Amino acid sequence: MNKVLLILAAWSCLGVTTFAQRRPVAKRPAAKRPAAAKPAQPVPVKPVSHTYTSELHRFSITFPDNWYIADDKFDEKIEKEGIDLSLKAPDTADPMAKARLDRSLQNVKILITAVRATPNSTNNAIIRVSTENLILKPQVRDAVDYFDLMRSMFQSMKLPADFKYSETQAEQLGRHQFAFLDVSSNAGKKRMYATVRNRYAIMFTLSYTNDEDLQTLRQILAKGEFLR
Repeated sequence: MNKVLLILAAWSCLGVTTFAQRRPVAKRPAAKRPAAAKPAQPVPVKPVSHTYTSELHRFSITFPDNWYIADDKFDEKIEKEGIDLSLKAPDTADPMAKARLDRSLQNVKILITAVRATPNSTNNAIIRVSTENLILKPQVRDAVDYFDLMRSMFQSMKLPADFKYSETQAEQLGRHQFAFLDVSSNAGKKRMYATVRNRYAIMFTLSYTNDEDLQTLRQILAKGEFLR
């Protein structure tokens, strides 16, 4: 995961710097002094947006200044580095569970990816916001149901020995109620928050090592706008 984050950090930190070069002044008669050169005007810099708004799902969240929202080519760029972030069932799943999970993943859409990454750091973090159409899951009425169903799918799959997941829990963040699930493996930790709105599950998944990043996600959701 750190390699992914460091790649994006490099993209985010790249900028265009314009240096004004002074042109040589032509020699003029001593009686006519050249006018003083005007100082170079600073090149306006377009501010980086840290807010994501979904008009379809009627919510808006803002990331801190040291987080960066990846562009639409993020997955394509890192795939060239040999990193695959595509949604697919694990090869270890039995055929029936794998087919069921693949059908479910067809209804999942990644909305945005945001990262906090610094060069040579091992404590980077990534947040992915996704939605799932629940048209094929009428039994899911709220986010607790959503994670309970996810846990039942975990139970039906052959998972790596180091993969652990928690009980479904709930938390009030600001004015909003979310369910959440913790998962972990040798690769790191994830916290997944979810809310169900208009038959869509909206999930905020944090991959992290530093608990400060978990607190950041909690603050992002607490300050977010979730309209009815």
